[in-house]
Amino acid sequence: MPTTTTTINAQVPTRDGVILATTVALPTQGDSFPVVLLRTPYNRIPYASGAPEFVRRGYAFVVQDCRGRYGSQGEFIPWLSEENDGLDTLDWIASQSWCNGRVGMYGDSYLGGAQFALAGVGHRTLKALNPRLVTSDIGHCFQRDGVFTLALVFSWLCLEVSERSSVAAILPLFDVPALMRHLPLETLDEAIGAGVLPHFRDYVRNETGADYWKIVNYRASLSRAASPMLFTAGWYDYYAGGAARDFMAARENPDPGIAANHRLLIGPWTHGVNGVSQLGEMDFGQQAHAEDDATTRWLDCLLQDGKASDFQAAPVRLFVMGINAWRDENEWPLARTEYSQYFLRANGGLNSEKPQDEAPDNFLYDPQNPTPTWGGNHSVGPYNPGLYEHALPGPYDQTAIEARDDVLVYSTEILADDVEVTGMIRLKLFISSSAPDTDFVARLCDAHPDGRSINIAEGVLRARFRDRDPQNTPPLEPNHVYEFDIDLQATSNVFLRGHRIRLQVTSSNFPLWDRNLNTGAPIASGVEFQTAKQTIYHDTRFPSHLILPVIST
Repeated sequence: MPTTTTTINAQVPTRDGVILATTVALPTQGDSFPVVLLRTPYNRIPYASGAPEFVRRGYAFVVQDCRGRYGSQGEFIPWLSEENDGLDTLDWIASQSWCNGRVGMYGDSYLGGAQFALAGVGHRTLKALNPRLVTSDIGHCFQRDGVFTLALVFSWLCLEVSERSSVAAILPLFDVPALMRHLPLETLDEAIGAGVLPHFRDYVRNETGADYWKIVNYRASLSRAASPMLFTAGWYDYYAGGAARDFMAARENPDPGIAANHRLLIGPWTHGVNGVSQLGEMDFGQQAHAEDDATTRWLDCLLQDGKASDFQAAPVRLFVMGINAWRDENEWPLARTEYSQYFLRANGGLNSEKPQDEAPDNFLYDPQNPTPTWGGNHSVGPYNPGLYEHALPGPYDQTAIEARDDVLVYSTEILADDVEVTGMIRLKLFISSSAPDTDFVARLCDAHPDGRSINIAEGVLRARFRDRDPQNTPPLEPNHVYEFDIDLQATSNVFLRGHRIRLQVTSSNFPLWDRNLNTGAPIASGVEFQTAKQTIYHDTRFPSHLILPVIST
């Protein structure tokens, strides 16, 4: 098989004269090759270690530092240069004698976002894309229904993007839980010693800036994507729901031949930790490894005279937790889905019977004592040392969380039969609050016979985003009942016979999400806080209920 004989350190010019540092590895035999391209803000040198595997498979391997990062010139403004710089790079590759005119891209997180920037505009050489562990709605990575994704934005913009010398060296110098409580949030960059970081402050200040985030929302362009796309996601990452929506958007292409070439793959993974069977406190078995080579198989099919159906005949492949098995499906959402209502009931019940006259439930939410992040579906990972242990991703036993006074728990009776839940999950929650603004957090759990309560999916909604129009949504009025529509994103899990389906309701998940101070002040500048009395209704007029996508067998 070919081996690497030539490594070229190239200087790729862009339309405005900025030079992008690029490393090229070429096979031994042959004159021209299909090309695998990665564009990264995280230093191309470590990524170049992947070259031998691709060269062995007959590819030219190209990895490039994004504008303003490491060896590349210019200013790094997250996301905003990736379309033009990506197109200029593809033009440069196409002009090289070693390129046979076929280019594929892959990569996680920001590297996936760089692909989304190109998907809708296209390029004559671009034949395959594999954005992994990210969503095309970039703003949704940093703000989830009005709530600031504190741990992620802090670790990314205040540490990685600010090019601090070593996250591992810096964070142990701080009391991390206290640091995360720093107010006002917009000066957290200075608190960690990174100085004033304009991008961090922009992200914090644009909580209601729809136009700001619209610039980096590529979902509408996916229906124009001519390159087949493999959307790869993890159930315990932040982007499973986003990846499913991206797949649906790409399938809206008016050309049915192109639409049919897109694929969706979701496994039992978290951010940057795909290809594992043990995650958190759960072991998903050896079947979890069955798609470890999905990226190379995808690129082989699309760049070497194959097609998407050679990679996988079915458009969708899901890992079904609970039974821990992969399954192929023809569409998303699944055609046989039955959207079943599970009503919140008195004394912590959860069932299909509509409530009658039942007293509401109450709890106090104190921003000084927020419910801690313990597991979950998010993208803070072990590459964030010092912070990771305070915001663990993945499945963990929630019983300690459920014992808190500020967490309400609703459970079904013991299941007599298996119940499969695969798809998008929502909670219709009727609430009132003593605060003008506050948050409600919902978490779906699988309660095991041995007493463990394992988190499956979660969502949050900030009160001033309840109408998805924060500029025109008035503050909450005390004692007035409002309906919240909380998006818990997506999952695939079989609640086995003998288990219970469980729902948690609370008002914080910290430090994954920022604390709502309950005052209505902007999250960037707020420093005052108050305790909120939260009321959850479940009666004839206000039947709070969970909507689960139940799959019939």
